[in-house]
Amino acid sequence: MTDSDPEPDVDALDQLDGPDEPERYHIRGEHRGAGADTGSLFGNVSEKRDEAAFGTEPGLIAGTREDPMLVAGVGYPLLSDLALGTVLAHRVAEWDLPGVAVADLSHTPVAAYQTVSEGAYRTVLLVGAEKRGGELNDGTPSENPGAIHEYGPDAVAMPEEGLTELVGQSAMGFNTVENVVVVTRALGSFPEDTRVIAVEPAYDSWGMNVDEFSDPVAAALEAVEERLLDALDDALA
Repeated sequence: MTDSDPEPDVDALDQLDGPDEPERYHIRGEHRGAGADTGSLFGNVSEKRDEAAFGTEPGLIAGTREDPMLVAGVGYPLLSDLALGTVLAHRVAEWDLPGVAVADLSHTPVAAYQTVSEGAYRTVLLVGAEKRGGELNDGTPSENPGAIHEYGPDAVAMPEEGLTELVGQSAMGFNTVENVVVVTRALGSFPEDTRVIAVEPAYDSWGMNVDEFSDPVAAALEAVEERLLDALDDALA
């Protein structure tokens, strides 16, 4: 999109689906990644999180609850690889994509459920770090640091018992992609078009206040961004 192009009409997105529509707006454009590659990986995230308000709706840092698509970053701010979802959420918010709301879900899975469920979203993309093998915060890396996994929420097994305890832990801030999926499914549901994009971390400790990613996660960052953009484009097709 150039400076001379008109602003895309978000309300008309549903009318621009046909392959013969020359004016159909695509997610990819010159605005893609504007400002996202300047400064450190964590850039201005902490400063932006200290601002009085984000976006136009509670729980969002960009867009509104009436937008058809939601990108939601799950994570722990400034905790190295565990901050992946937070960093990506703020990057996507900078892209100012039409029809795309963005949420920084670095709070609790219960609050994340409220953010997801209170919108009119047709497409939800959850992104964050997901440890495989071992427990979170045990000081060991995931099985395959930097590996990217993409799946639907139904792929996450619901616990047969202990769900109440898990919700209680989640309310205290045990904020993982898996817990967001489990709590949201336990309390409500996701839109049919929901995808999780998760990256295995090398650093997993809550006590590591590291403002950079490990090498494997940093190397996966661009591929995750591409997956997000592909999924958003597919949602408009």
